[in-house]
Amino acid sequence: MEDLILRMSMARNMDEIIAAVRHSARGLIGSDGITFVLRDQDSCYYADEDAIGPLWKGQRFPINACISGWAMRHGETVVIEDIYRDSRVPIDAYSNTFVKSLVMVPVRQDDPVGAIGGYWAKASRPTEESIERLQRVANTAAVAMTNVALINSLAAAKEEAARARDAMILAMASLAETRDHETGNHIRRTQHYVRALAEAMKEQEPYSRELSDELVDLLYKSAPLHDIGKVGIPDSILLKPGKLEPEEFEVMKSHAALGQAAIATAERYMGSTTPFLSLAKEIAYTHHEKWNGSGYPQGLKGEEIPIGGRIMAIADVYDALVSERIYKPAMPHEQAVDIILKDSGQHFDPGLVQVFTRIAPQFAEIHRRFGDAGGDQSFGNSASRAA
Repeated sequence: MEDLILRMSMARNMDEIIAAVRHSARGLIGSDGITFVLRDQDSCYYADEDAIGPLWKGQRFPINACISGWAMRHGETVVIEDIYRDSRVPIDAYSNTFVKSLVMVPVRQDDPVGAIGGYWAKASRPTEESIERLQRVANTAAVAMTNVALINSLAAAKEEAARARDAMILAMASLAETRDHETGNHIRRTQHYVRALAEAMKEQEPYSRELSDELVDLLYKSAPLHDIGKVGIPDSILLKPGKLEPEEFEVMKSHAALGQAAIATAERYMGSTTPFLSLAKEIAYTHHEKWNGSGYPQGLKGEEIPIGGRIMAIADVYDALVSERIYKPAMPHEQAVDIILKDSGQHFDPGLVQVFTRIAPQFAEIHRRFGDAGGDQSFGNSASRAA
């Protein structure tokens, strides 16, 4: 009995609860058969059984026409010494079975959700010990089913929260898209570059120690917000077709701090932060920092730059180089790779550059797949003037 209770308490779905009863309950009560019945609106579904002969597994009966239904409707245990002498028993349903006596216990007396039946091939009253044990099994099943319902509810809530998060990403990224139509699928491409680079980094020291599957997923989900701060840049600068003047470039550089501030505002509104928002804020603020300390907005150097910012730096620059802009033609993939390689230790983390050069063909494929002239257009036109 204790083993059965433990198995049901650890069950994570109905199948596991039913299986635990099927494997153990019959032996515990000394019966010739056991059934697990689930209430399905106005019918009783005989979900599973363990018996010396066939019973009703997989069948449904009207709740008003079977003993399990009576037990569920009344919330009471039914004990029948001789099925042929009890008017509640639908004899036709039992005529081809071995059953002569039975006990049917509702699963949860208050608003029962099912029932567990024990059956004997001899017409006699089951022992009080057998009845009490079956009631205990049913009570444990009721608790286990409640636990499963809570687990499913929490999983559904978590999934809903994830969908809301993803919708927020798209909504915020779309704000940047509406400002600058130069770069097409830049957001989509950089998101995939980031994931490809992060997954490859997991296989190489020292990055494998700091990159978990969860962090890789967060990097992928957070990447679209890296340029959200550009919503605060005036059109005269953001959409300028030619080279920016020094003072204009200073304004453009402010998009990193503006992005951080926008996400920080979202955190204050929530009253707390999340790993996703924290990482998105970090990437927005640091993806223009440079390994040698000459980047902006903080002039961070080396490993002072968070890993997310270092990854996005390569993804962002690569896409700017190989994509056509109103102020420049697209650069061949090989030339872009060569530029990033030459900037190793200056603009980019040298270790990340090694990983990048190893998987550079994946970057070329991503750019081809999400090209501005076709491919997956799920993000529409997005903002990504290199600054």
